[in-house]
Amino acid sequence: MANVTPNRRRQSTDPELEKRIEQFGHEAATVPEPQPIPAMPASASSRATVGFNFKMTPEDHKKLKALCAREERSIQYMLNKIVWPAVESMIGKAERN
Repeated sequence: MANVTPNRRRQSTDPELEKRIEQFGHEAATVPEPQPIPAMPASASSRATVGFNFKMTPEDHKKLKALCAREERSIQYMLNKIVWPAVESMIGKAERN
């Protein structure tokens, strides 16, 4: 086996700092216990909005941005105009069946 020489560029660290680094490494690898999310009051929940990630290809994103620019509207506005009528239509079809 080849004789390995230590990296001479690494500065020596304080033993206390080494212990703290080691402890941090062990803590970072553990997942914290999930905490229950407190319920929002009814008055606050009626005004709250929920975020949602909408994934699309870069080409589709360009198309959507071009549509928004042409209509001089935001992406949020355009998605609202596209998604909610489709949702209402699907709900209506499900109720008729």
